[in-house]
Amino acid sequence: MKSLLVFTENYARGGGNRYMIDIVNSLEADYQQVQLASNAGGIFSEDTRRLKSPVIQHDAPFITRSLISNHLSGFPKALRLPIAVLLILLEPLFFLFNVVLLVWLIRKLKPTNILSCNGGYPAAQACLAMVVAARISRVPVALSIVSMPAPRRSFMWMYEKLMDGFVWNAANIIIVNARAIADALCKLRDALPNKIEVVHNGLEDRQSIAVAKEDGGDFVIGCIARMDASKGVLLLFEAFAHLAKTHPEMRLVLAGAGNASAELARRTEIHGLQSQVQLLGHYEGDVGALLATFDLYVFPSLWEGFPYGVVEAMRSGSPIVATRVGGISEAITDGKEGLLITPGSANEIAAAIERLMADPAMCRELGHNARLRFERELALDKMHVRAREALSSTFRNKD
Repeated sequence: MKSLLVFTENYARGGGNRYMIDIVNSLEADYQQVQLASNAGGIFSEDTRRLKSPVIQHDAPFITRSLISNHLSGFPKALRLPIAVLLILLEPLFFLFNVVLLVWLIRKLKPTNILSCNGGYPAAQACLAMVVAARISRVPVALSIVSMPAPRRSFMWMYEKLMDGFVWNAANIIIVNARAIADALCKLRDALPNKIEVVHNGLEDRQSIAVAKEDGGDFVIGCIARMDASKGVLLLFEAFAHLAKTHPEMRLVLAGAGNASAELARRTEIHGLQSQVQLLGHYEGDVGALLATFDLYVFPSLWEGFPYGVVEAMRSGSPIVATRVGGISEAITDGKEGLLITPGSANEIAAAIERLMADPAMCRELGHNARLRFERELALDKMHVRAREALSSTFRNKD
């Protein structure tokens, strides 16, 4: 029986799991069985609901710095710091131990092929250990990476160079969702360019397109993302708070939850903006319907791969302001499908918002162009074709 094992180490909702499910759906017709293995709670119910076919789920055996740190989140900071240092020093031992554990898992589950789904790089160390374990077990393996890689740490440089070499040589193919990620992996981590394939995120096409509102009334600025500081949401709030002083008609809607959620609520109260700011928290409603209520979509992330949030806004035909990070410029040409700004600048966010508030015709043009580009390049059926072509041919040649 032809079986696909999909593996991940994950601790938060986000685009990584969404991309994983989209890739699995592109391949499911090629397999009689699909198995998912992760840390307990690493795959959320909203992820599995999107799968086309039933899967078998397993809790995977591994121990990593991230796994331990996640369980220590409630400990006093004075205690967490020395433990964190110790865990960093133990990373090489964890990696070797995880390779052994995952070889055992592979022998138990007997997959034909393996898809190991990482966030950034090196990010989830168990995902990298799975790639090496697959090579040892002589099972063809693909590694997916959906965020920009970090440079090697100077104090762990030799270990990370060795680990990178093991991973790149072990992987049969590396799937990334942005050309920017591929280039950075080669530059920062010596990845092998001949093994990398770019498969951009895709979304199911819908006919519900945002309709430009009549002039006048509230001007609603929205962002749908994980509410983490790295997503730039605090900078967006800073820009909004500045503009709200002279634009009482402005509204800000933030949909998502994360490590900045409490701070956003605190700042909303401090600035007295409760009537102008809506914090929706984790959002499981109809994203298209929510986007249709926005006059402008702002995505101010500081560190990114190829974000689903931007693709969602393009599908809806929303005018977009986004930072020039990761693969965003592969979807948006500045001044054509949206406005691109420098990451980390609340002033540039505010200036872009003011520019579009004053120019409804430009808003309509940007939204129209974004929708057209979505149709040409980012519909889900196109992603499925690209993913299946890349992975099926690689796995078939290695079977």
